[in-house]
Amino acid sequence: MTRHAPRQAEADEAPLENHLPDDGLQGFMTDGYAVLPQRITEDVLGALRTEADGLIRRFAQDGFRSDDYWHFTPAGTDAPVLFRIHNLENQGCPAAARLYAGEGPLHSMAASILGVPVRATACAMIVKLPGVAAPVPWHRDRTNVPPHTVCNLSVFLDDSDRGNGCLEFVPGSHLASGAEEAEVLQAQGPVRALPLAAGDVAVHDVRIAHASRRNTSPRIRRSIVIEFAPADLELP
Repeated sequence: MTRHAPRQAEADEAPLENHLPDDGLQGFMTDGYAVLPQRITEDVLGALRTEADGLIRRFAQDGFRSDDYWHFTPAGTDAPVLFRIHNLENQGCPAAARLYAGEGPLHSMAASILGVPVRATACAMIVKLPGVAAPVPWHRDRTNVPPHTVCNLSVFLDDSDRGNGCLEFVPGSHLASGAEEAEVLQAQGPVRALPLAAGDVAVHDVRIAHASRRNTSPRIRRSIVIEFAPADLELP
């Protein structure tokens, strides 16, 4: 997963079509993304939220800083805004570490989607704080692997919609040449927003063009994203 700093401002954009693709493999193969609804149990979701709250509090209240805690400082302020915690499996969070290690449901989901045994290769928490989270610019996580080879599974800890910066995709862009820039693919469109409920799992091909807008709402939006690759594939 490539680091992409959020933008401080964004231009007016055309209205988006809300689009929830069918559950399962077909949406992933054709559109490059799909939704697996309500795959995380309430007890696991509660544990993940508690851990997320603790990590955010550690940054915001305790002043903890590390290379894994990615943040930006909005223009005209001196208050850093947390937007991502990388290497989540190493942050002292047992529930998140179990997802990464294969004790939860994600490994079997990823294996079914990719059609081969898999391993987790990266784990992070995305944080969109209420009212201050900036947009994440259009990007493609990887273009150095073929389509349908590596995927990201995102566990949503909170409801996600346009107001708090839900994911947006250009369907089918995972099939585009690796030389195609994400912003060019976005301009060609169509762009589809993906509203999700807490407990949903979103899967996307790492090649797909995607982004998210500012969180202009009073509601936080957090997700845990884990990259999966074939167990025998050495990633470039």
